[in-house]
Amino acid sequence: MAREIDGKLRVASDHWGDFRFSVATGKVLGLEDVAVYGFNNDINGTLEDVWQTGGLFPYPTSEQTLTIVSSSANDEATNVGVREVRVEYLDGDFNTQIVDVEMDGTNSVQVATDFFRLQGAYATQVGANADAEGAITLAYSGNTVGTIVAGTNEVKSSIYTVPAGYTAYIVGANISAAKNDDLAFYLRYRNANQANAPFITASQLDTYQSGMYFDLPTYYAVPEKYDIRISAISFQGGNTKAAVTYHMILRNNKDYANN
Repeated sequence: MAREIDGKLRVASDHWGDFRFSVATGKVLGLEDVAVYGFNNDINGTLEDVWQTGGLFPYPTSEQTLTIVSSSANDEATNVGVREVRVEYLDGDFNTQIVDVEMDGTNSVQVATDFFRLQGAYATQVGANADAEGAITLAYSGNTVGTIVAGTNEVKSSIYTVPAGYTAYIVGANISAAKNDDLAFYLRYRNANQANAPFITASQLDTYQSGMYFDLPTYYAVPEKYDIRISAISFQGGNTKAAVTYHMILRNNKDYANN
C-alpha cells in the first residue's frame, strides 16, 4: 500500500510482505509490472534483435500508417484462425494507444495513422483452430515491425519504448540459447526523442546451450521516451534459437513528483 508522508510516497508492506508482489497485484500507487518477451528462431554470426521477424528492428523516425495482414485467408473476422488482434503502440508524442482490429485475411487492414513505436500485439478473438493460420504481420511503408507466427497468437519481441511520463526500472531477466549453441546478449538503449541518438550497450551476457534467470542487485532505470532492445549474436555462427524475457516496474512520474 502507498501513502504520502512529508510530500513523498511511502510504501507499506501488505500482509504478504513482498514489495514486488504488491506491485504485481496493483497495490502500490503509480507502479505497474511489465514483462517483455522476445524470441528469434535463427540467429547467426551477425547481430540481430531478439524478435520473431529476424534481423534488426526498423525504427521509424516519424509517425506512420500501420497496417496488419495475414498470409492466410483463414485469419479473418468470421473464420477459423485469428479473428481480432489487439495492438498496443505509442504515437509520436510517446503516448500509449490501444486498438482492437478485426482481421480480413490476406487483405490489409489499417490499424493507425499516428504509429511511432510498437509495444505489443496479440489475438483477442480466434476461431475453431485457436491460433493464427498464417503469418500475421504489422508493417509501415513495407517495414515489418511485428510478426505473429502461424500457430501462435502473439508478437514475441524484445523491443520496448518507455512511454511519456513514465520511468522504467529493469529488475531482472531470463535468457536462453538452444542446445549446442552459444549466444552473446546485449541490452541496448537510446533517447528516442533525440534525433540521430545512438544505441548504447548497458550490459552483455554470454551463454552456452543454457538458460538463466537473474535479479539485478540495483534496479536499472530507463527514462521516458527511451528505446530498449535486446540483441544477440552467435559466435559459432549458426542457426541459434534465442529467447529473452525482461521484467520491469513502470513508474508513473506524476505520482512521484518529489522523488
